[in-house]
Amino acid sequence: MKNYITPSIVAFILVIAFILAGCTSKTNQTTTTATTTTTNQSVKTTVTLDECSIINNLITSYESGFNSIKKDKVNNQFTNQWRTNTHIIGASCTVTLNKSEQASYQCQTPVNTQTQTVKSHQKLAKQLRQCLTKTGWFESQKETASSIYSTFVLDTKTPVITLSTNQEGNGFTTRFEIAPPLGL
Repeated sequence: MKNYITPSIVAFILVIAFILAGCTSKTNQTTTTATTTTTNQSVKTTVTLDECSIINNLITSYESGFNSIKKDKVNNQFTNQWRTNTHIIGASCTVTLNKSEQASYQCQTPVNTQTQTVKSHQKLAKQLRQCLTKTGWFESQKETASSIYSTFVLDTKTPVITLSTNQEGNGFTTRFEIAPPLGL
């Protein structure tokens, strides 16, 4: 994996994208749940086209702090965090409230080999692209020797979607996150 785009170029592109984006496009929220992986099955690492509505519902539920997908509170005195009933990747996803009371949705899953990591990241990024770019989202991607980042932005008011794959020890971890917008 090579670094083709410097952070300053990415920042410039994001600023231009925000200027060109203009207006937002959001869907009506409905209750939809992705399939959850059981312990006997392989961990889910892709989003199907049928799940575009789930991604749109997650984006829409950001405004309510993801209340519709919170399942049970994680017992941790240092953070406000809940397990969720919707899993984009992996078998464990959470909603976390930051110090500013802004919520983010995260899922992560381990991946064994670099080849498998690159293929699964690129496949998921392609599927996210198919779901999001038709409504005006902009994607930037950065690769280094040990990581790949795909970031999707619409404007300064809509949450940012990040798909990242990083080397951790002898393996890799892929993480999907919907976080507060860059403008906040």
